[in-house]
Amino acid sequence: MTVAAAPSPAPSADAAAGATGRFDLVDPDCFRAGHPHAAYDALRRQGPVVPVEGADGERLWLATDHEAIRAISADSAHFSTARGFRVHTAHRASMDPEIGKVLSRFMLSMDEPEHAPFRRLVTPFFMPSGIAAVEPLVRQGVDRLMAGLAGRDRVEFVEEIGARVPISTICAIIGVPPEDEWRVFEFTNAVFGTDDPELAPSKAVANERYLAIFDYGWSLLESRRREPRDDVISCIAHATLPDGRPLSRTEQVSYFSNLIAAGNETTRSSLSGAIWLLANHPDQRRALVDDPALIPRAVQEILRRFSPVIHMARTATQAVEVGPAQVAAGERVAMLYGAANHDPALFADPHALDIGRANANRHIAFGYGIHHCLGSRLAMLQLSLILEALLRRFPRYEVVSDPTYIRSNFVLAMKRLDISLSPGGR
Repeated sequence: MTVAAAPSPAPSADAAAGATGRFDLVDPDCFRAGHPHAAYDALRRQGPVVPVEGADGERLWLATDHEAIRAISADSAHFSTARGFRVHTAHRASMDPEIGKVLSRFMLSMDEPEHAPFRRLVTPFFMPSGIAAVEPLVRQGVDRLMAGLAGRDRVEFVEEIGARVPISTICAIIGVPPEDEWRVFEFTNAVFGTDDPELAPSKAVANERYLAIFDYGWSLLESRRREPRDDVISCIAHATLPDGRPLSRTEQVSYFSNLIAAGNETTRSSLSGAIWLLANHPDQRRALVDDPALIPRAVQEILRRFSPVIHMARTATQAVEVGPAQVAAGERVAMLYGAANHDPALFADPHALDIGRANANRHIAFGYGIHHCLGSRLAMLQLSLILEALLRRFPRYEVVSDPTYIRSNFVLAMKRLDISLSPGGR
């Protein structure tokens, strides 16, 4: 996919991005060092959405403008997710048909009126009362994590710290046995790492690991049909839709897979991003160490600045105007969340980390509209509690290597970040 000329007097996106390096959404290597903000800025200068040449020569639009992305996300009359919620790489487009079948029944792939009944099935688990019920569990997980770090110095943050509490929490909510939590770490990497040769050395391996998620989920669902419990798996296994129809096997497996992956990846990636950002902004870290009450607000700014989801896609169901652009029926728009969260029209000095930013909560790191992340409250709670505990225990930690990201054009997920917890003593 190469950037095409925009239908305006503005320079082509090729020319605009030329000074900042090649940008190709379909190529995961464009995100190997994080969000390419210089390229985003160059694209944004052409307008709220920019046309590019997509796979097979079709026209694809890239949205970098915060206001435009909110408008597209909220406009279910003109934009659909049922035709795909992401722009696939060539590798993912050739995966096992069964995987595509299950992904097509993700809640992210549903439009209204179908979407709402599916979402309502498990919404109580993620509402304020549900989050309040699980908060003691999160705190216990944080305490165990801190105890396990006693006497440690150099650690690999993502697996040894960042993934621990999010995985144990979502497993408890969903109903995955504690002894199988390691599977969830592997499953999450399988879902988001299909373009990463380290995590998926071949298409066959990627397919095998992906399909293993479905088999495992189905085995848990069958066990809950026999012996229901107070967990999400039981809810899914016994759920019926408003017309009385039970969920099909594909829908149940899809529900499980969707929640198990999304339920921990964004949190662990954001936490890893927080550690990286604060290490590179010592004045901001010192403010949080001195006054932990600032952390909940700081988490909003960290989510804005890091933006763990690279993009989501929508398809125009009919011709529609987005700013000055004319998007034709059937054309797709890729909403670049990292670009929107650095839009200078809304966020002053957008590339800076400013934990006192008054409007940081305007970020769309969790999406917007009907597909706003179901677990955003849980993610915010975990990020706040874990970050507070880490900064209290290890206020002088240092990052000792640059982060390594999963090779993906969909999520900005770290797979390795080496840190020293207490260099030179605390």
